Amino acid sequence: MSIEKTIESQIQDAMAAGMFDNLPGAGKPLLLGDGGSLAGDNWLGFRVLQNGGMLPEWLNLAKDIERDREHLDRLDAEHAALCQAAALDGGRDGYREAISRIRVRYEELARSLRKRQDRFNHDAPGIRSQRPAIWVEHHLERLDCRAREAVAPEGSSVDSVKPV
Repeated sequence: MSIEKTIESQIQDAMAAGMFDNLPGAGKPLLLGDGGSLAGDNWLGFRVLQNGGMLPEWLNLAKDIERDREHLDRLDAEHAALCQAAALDGGRDGYREAISRIRVRYEELARSLRKRQDRFNHDAPGIRSQRPAIWVEHHLERLDCRAREAVAPEGSSVDSVKPV
């Protein structure tokens, strides 16, 4: 008897004995999550590995990247709030140091994130699994522009204010 027939026979016997009755989720569609978008053609295999607590390093790296992106978004929101407060307060120097500290933290995290994204894209199994990398200099310039506008003295042009 072939292995397939042996396995099928064992499954049929277990079904007849009621071993598959009352399983969690019985009669409901399978929730496959987003494994298809992460692993391309091998999503089912990666899903099985994930359920067993074992993922390829590049998929674990994807989780770290998402966490870092969320942290960057929080730093960006914090920077925007400080800049708004500085603008409402007339751009006093009391905000410069706090805005500068957030910018430094943002730059460190953004550069670290970029390295992780590059490593992820190198290790991913195909181009469909890769992710666009953050353009660090663009985001730093955006933060610097926001800060210059917030701390610019009244009546002066934003371009004449030194970077924060």
